[in-house]
Amino acid sequence: MFENLLNKSALLALPAAAVIVLAGCKENEAIASAPEQVDLTQTKDMFTAPVQANPLANDPEAVVVRVNGEDITYGEIMETLGMAMQQFAGQVPPEQLQQFQAQFFNQIKDDLITKKLLKAAVNAAGIEVDPAKITETIEKIRTQIPEGQTLESILESRGETMDSLKKELSGELATQELLDSETANIADASEEDAKKFYDENPDQFVQQESASASHILIKFDDEDTDEAKAEKKAELQKIRDEIIAGTISFEDAATENSDCPSSAQGGSLGTFGKGRMVPEFETAAFSQEIGEVGPIIETQFGYHIVKVTDRTDEGSIDFEKIKDKLIEYLTSQNKQKAVAEYLESLRAGADIQEM
Repeated sequence: MFENLLNKSALLALPAAAVIVLAGCKENEAIASAPEQVDLTQTKDMFTAPVQANPLANDPEAVVVRVNGEDITYGEIMETLGMAMQQFAGQVPPEQLQQFQAQFFNQIKDDLITKKLLKAAVNAAGIEVDPAKITETIEKIRTQIPEGQTLESILESRGETMDSLKKELSGELATQELLDSETANIADASEEDAKKFYDENPDQFVQQESASASHILIKFDDEDTDEAKAEKKAELQKIRDEIIAGTISFEDAATENSDCPSSAQGGSLGTFGKGRMVPEFETAAFSQEIGEVGPIIETQFGYHIVKVTDRTDEGSIDFEKIKDKLIEYLTSQNKQKAVAEYLESLRAGADIQEM
């Protein structure tokens, strides 16, 4: 629910840290804690506006908008647009990509206007960032770099240096300090506020039936003969017998034998709802006894044994379980509203000229 709501202004004007980490990620990697994705293929109404021909398309130096005498060029917008499109290209059907790009162009332009206004406000406030904070932020970025790559190599691939990164981070940290000062007087939401929201939005606090499970997979291919498949099934049966006999734990057996990437987590697939797994696997996950190592099942991927570690029935989430997160969410929403009002005041007092 509220964990999935995003700050729209942060979506496209990607901070340096996010860009670097994204640049280092492989296309097939997924972050478990990422917000739920919007299925863009089911929102065609978002893309019905016609795309206008852009007279600036061949001139990256052309000025698109002027903010208090400072220029924002077509090239600046397209550079950020390129990074944004890399994230969403796989989610948007090719026939809708151009219209999606047109929407992003205007959003990025607005975001860059906001960045110009915030930079001016930071300068006016005389905010200076402690170099130690910049160093600390860089070290945090390093911990998120994928294995086999370095921060320096990613910066080089982007045509940047450590000095340029430090400068960019200094600006971002200064902006955050400015916005923190604008929201310093916003009181935290109370438990009463949270309970009121909870009571007025019951549909937002319904949890679906879910299961937590681990598995061990022995793959087979379409080319495998019946004899080869039988051997693989027998291999998995032997592993199951050893687990039941206590010779080896399920987790260790998964780490050593499973053909699924989940072997790195001892076979754990985390928590999932109905409709997320193939039918044969779902039946096992939602029917086996908790803690039981079930019989071998066959799916399109191969042979599995499944161990269910937890199951949650469908129903309303208890207020006490969600209270702290809900208070945090409502407090964040109040601060975001204050920031939005502050940004509107900056725009109202600025000289913004569309070219």
